[in-house]
Amino acid sequence: MSNKGMPSLSRWHAEMRGQRAALAAICEAHRFSRVEDPKAPGGFRFLNAAWRGLSAHRHIFSVDRLDAEALAHAGPCVALAVARDAVGAARILDIRADIHPSEALGWVERMADSGATELHRCTLGKTGPLTARERLAVALDLTAEEPAPARAA
Repeated sequence: MSNKGMPSLSRWHAEMRGQRAALAAICEAHRFSRVEDPKAPGGFRFLNAAWRGLSAHRHIFSVDRLDAEALAHAGPCVALAVARDAVGAARILDIRADIHPSEALGWVERMADSGATELHRCTLGKTGPLTARERLAVALDLTAEEPAPARAA
C-alpha cells in the first residue's frame, strides 16, 4: 500500500488550469508562427518548430536556418514564443497557477504589438541563459499596462 494521502482536488484543478493555459499559448504560437521562406519545402516554415524546449535556454529559435528578410517579419512570432514560454515559466516556478487562457492570449497580443524589439534586448542581449523567473519578468514587464481579464469561475 502507498503511504501517499488523497490528492487535493483543488490543487489538481489549479494544475489543469495551468496546463490548459500553456496549451492555448502553444497553439496560438504555432498558428501565427508561419513565415514565408521560398527555400523551405512548401514555401514556408514554422519558427515555432525550432523551439528548443529547455527551461533555461536563451535561444527562442534557430536564426541560422532562416533568411534575414524572413526574420524581419517574424516579430509577432518571437513574441508569441515568449508568451508561451512565460506561461511555462510560471508553472515551473509554481506561481500564477491560475493563468487563464485569455490572459495568455492577452500577453501574446501585447508583446506582438510592441514587445519584439524589447524582447531581443532582454533575452538575446544577455550573456548567459535566462532563468524561468527572468523570463516571466520579461513577459510581465511587457504587459504591465494591460488590464487583467476576468477569471473564469
